[in-house]
Amino acid sequence: MSDQSMVREKQKRVFKKNSLLKLASFVLCGLFITILLWQYSQSRPISLHYLDQQEAAHTLTLPVKDRKKLAGLMQKLFAEDSFAYTILGSKPVSWATYLNPLPLSDWTRFYDSFSAHNRTIRSGWKTWEKYQHLFPSTHLWVESPKCYPGWVSILIVNKDQFNAVVNKNKRDFQEVLGREIVDGFQLIREAKNRSLPNEVLEGHQGLIGIALGYGRDNSWQFLEGCKNHTPIGWVWGEEDSYFAEDSIAPDITLTQYYLSRYSCPSFAGDSNSEESLTLKKEYLETRQRVINYYKDKDFLEATLSLLAGYRPKCKKPNDRVEIIQTSCL
Repeated sequence: MSDQSMVREKQKRVFKKNSLLKLASFVLCGLFITILLWQYSQSRPISLHYLDQQEAAHTLTLPVKDRKKLAGLMQKLFAEDSFAYTILGSKPVSWATYLNPLPLSDWTRFYDSFSAHNRTIRSGWKTWEKYQHLFPSTHLWVESPKCYPGWVSILIVNKDQFNAVVNKNKRDFQEVLGREIVDGFQLIREAKNRSLPNEVLEGHQGLIGIALGYGRDNSWQFLEGCKNHTPIGWVWGEEDSYFAEDSIAPDITLTQYYLSRYSCPSFAGDSNSEESLTLKKEYLETRQRVINYYKDKDFLEATLSLLAGYRPKCKKPNDRVEIIQTSCL
């Protein structure tokens, strides 16, 4: 090979190398710009509007990313779970849980903690903690008992309804807990520094079921069924067509679908007992009230209004609500 050919080959390799470097630089530069634009879009401020107990209007300005996380959390709690029934209905307590990856005591729990459901609630709750001081009518606190490391429970408590159900079943609470119970408010005060279901109520499934609004007889039947490994069935049976797919309007949003299909409390019990029939009637009425409340509203703004103490006109204004976070099932 002549010297001239060698020079041309070397020039070709240099040119090719330079072209690859330019391409890589262009790709990296484009990626960097894309990341910057995405971060800007997520950090861009956006305003939310909500009402308080006196129906005074408030504006909350927060980054887009925080709004998305709060919206995800509230949809999990108020549309896919029954938290709205505690504020707008007679359900004393609603309870949701999520997992933290640490402490690493169980590999299955560790992997489950990264599920979409857990990540949505966990990140949403961390975001909520940044703004909870703006909602003084709700009381939140965190506990870390050792009974279930890594588990975190979020509870919402209607203080008046909880007090009423404890007073109605005071004998059960006193016999199980082995002490005098003045009223439900006493137990709520004790839950300020202890897990309400696991420490104050000592993890007793009968008392927990009563507190969750599942009915006294149903709760005790569930406890006996657990002891005897005998299932007792669910209060909603095949005859209940309210949640069937064909009974739900086809042109509703996904959130409205969740409100119609999944938000209503579901629990074990005798579906035909007087207690269950009464509870089902109450929860179906609340279900319609919840659907009506959220209709044509921004879901997050409407939920923030509830947490700020706002109540629709049809709701009794004296119900006091607390949100509690505990790290135990």
